[in-house]
Order: sequence, then structure tokens, then C-alpha cells
Amino acid sequence: MAAGTCGRNVTATARPEASGQPSGKPDLESPLHLHPSVRALAQADDATRLQAIKLKRWITHLPASRTLERLREAFEQEPGDRMRNLLLLAESGMGKTMLLRKFHRDHALPFDAAAGVQRHPVVLMLMPEDPSEEAFYVQLLKAIGAPVMLPSRRQRITTRETAFRLLRELGTRMLMIDEINSILVGTARQQRYFLQMLRFLSNELQVALVCAGVPEARYALLADPQIRNRFAEIVLEPWVAGPDLAAFVTLLVQGLPLRQPSPINSGKLRQLLVERSGGITQSICWALERAAVAAIQSGGERIDLAGLDRDEIWHGLQLITHTSTRLRPTALARAGH
Repeated sequence: MAAGTCGRNVTATARPEASGQPSGKPDLESPLHLHPSVRALAQADDATRLQAIKLKRWITHLPASRTLERLREAFEQEPGDRMRNLLLLAESGMGKTMLLRKFHRDHALPFDAAAGVQRHPVVLMLMPEDPSEEAFYVQLLKAIGAPVMLPSRRQRITTRETAFRLLRELGTRMLMIDEINSILVGTARQQRYFLQMLRFLSNELQVALVCAGVPEARYALLADPQIRNRFAEIVLEPWVAGPDLAAFVTLLVQGLPLRQPSPINSGKLRQLLVERSGGITQSICWALERAAVAAIQSGGERIDLAGLDRDEIWHGLQLITHTSTRLRPTALARAGH
């Protein structure tokens, strides 16, 4: 399932829902339907609460925790000639980028004043739109805050050696490359060359690689048997109307400063979320946040099935989430040659 990327860090266990009719008045005696960090905020004025809903929040749940554990295992392996690498695949909006950013944040180190160096045990970079060696190493140097100039053909090796030297000096143990599917815009020759470069980088630096992208990125890596044998696949599947989604929605709503308990523990409500969002995390989050805004503005102060089923809640969300990211025939043909 997806990572929760809807901030506050909401990790509380779901509590039983309270009964009763909604009321716009603050529930001063029973704010237990909210996460402890949000209870005081629920007593604030409407403008403050509406602004708080716009903030991004991290929702810790089982599927996200499992993915983070896989990343931790890859990070903690001993350097060697054949590192175990990961390919993280998910449709756009499932939260893979936020997972990478969280892992990157969690492993950030303070500035080493004695050595005068900012260590980077984990480096997170964005795959350049141009899948060339020059563009890749320029992007990598930017990710670690190194000053760079666009290299000429003669400077290509110098740029690569500079990147390698800095990663060794900074103590890098894991390199995470987001949007790896950008490799598919290249020709078949560019794709093969880039995959060779990744293999060389992993061997030379003895760091774990994490490549993340949409499902079509799988085809690019499958084209190289040596790359394929070095990567284990993690797939963040779209949500289904099961217990994992129930826990995720409960924790998300506990982080929204509504003054009344929301009757969200409903199979019909979860099915509605899945059908109208396509199971995409981002759309589920946006829909629930819009419903929370509407609940505050109307004075109802809770989210329910009827409120979530309104077309205005989903306006502009379904068109995005129902767009397929399946591999285009031209890209598939290139990947197969």
C-alpha cells in the first residue's frame, strides 16, 4: 500500500468513534477523537484551523513502515562488490517521493565542525530529464550542495571523478535516485549506457542504490540482466478498501482539527474513497482535507459519507488519478532493443 504523505507526524492508534449529533461548538470534554498534538488546535478559530489543514502531514502506517524498513536494511549493509539495491515503484501520487525524503531526513547528520564537513550518509537526487552522464553527475553534485558548472566533453571524466571523491569524503552509503523513469526518454543506446553507468557507480563506490519511479521504469531496468539481478523490487500498490486503508484514514482524520468525531469507520466510505480516487494516496488525502474544510465552513465539524460523496469534493481529482502511467508502446519498444 501507499505511504502516508498528507506537517504533523501522526502515529497514534485509532480510537473507537464517539456517537452523537454533530455540533459546531468545541467538544471541550471529549477531544479524544483527535491526535494529542491536534486537540488544542481544535479550539482555535476557523481561520487558524483551515490554514492548519493545508499543511503537509506524515501518516505512519504499516505499509509505509515496511518500505522504510527495507530502505534501512539496504542502508545498513556492509560495503561490497555486489550491493543489494532497491527499485521502488508506484503510480504518481502514491507517496514514494515523500518516503524517500523522510528516510533522507531521518539519516541527516549535523555539521561536522571538527572536520569542517557536512556528512551525507544518504544522498537524494532527482533524475535529470536528459539521461546522459554529464547531466546525471551535475544533478548529483547539486544534491550534495557542491558548486558545479556544465561540463564540456573534455570535463566529463573530471566531473565524474569529482562526484566520486566527494561522495567518499562525505561518507555516503546510499544514493537514492527519484524519477528514474526519465531514462525512458532516451534512445535505446542512451538507456544501455546509463544502466552501465549505474552498475559502474555501484561497483566503484560500493554504495546502495535506490531507484524510484512509476511502474514503467521497470522495463528500463529489466533490459539489462546484470542490473536486474542487483535490484529487489518494492511496489506501492494503490489502496484497496481493507484494514490498511481503514487505519490510514483514521490516523489522517485524527490529525484534522475537527471538533466532533467523524463516522469514518465504514466499509461504504472506504469503498467510495477507493472508487473515486483510484486508490491513489494523494487524491484520498486531498478529498479528506477538502471534506474537513467544508465541515468547518458549514459548522458540521465532522466528515461523513454524505459529505465525501459530493462532486465538489472530487472536482479535479479523478481526472488526474485515473490517467494511466502504463508504458507507451514506443518506450516499450526502445526498452526491448
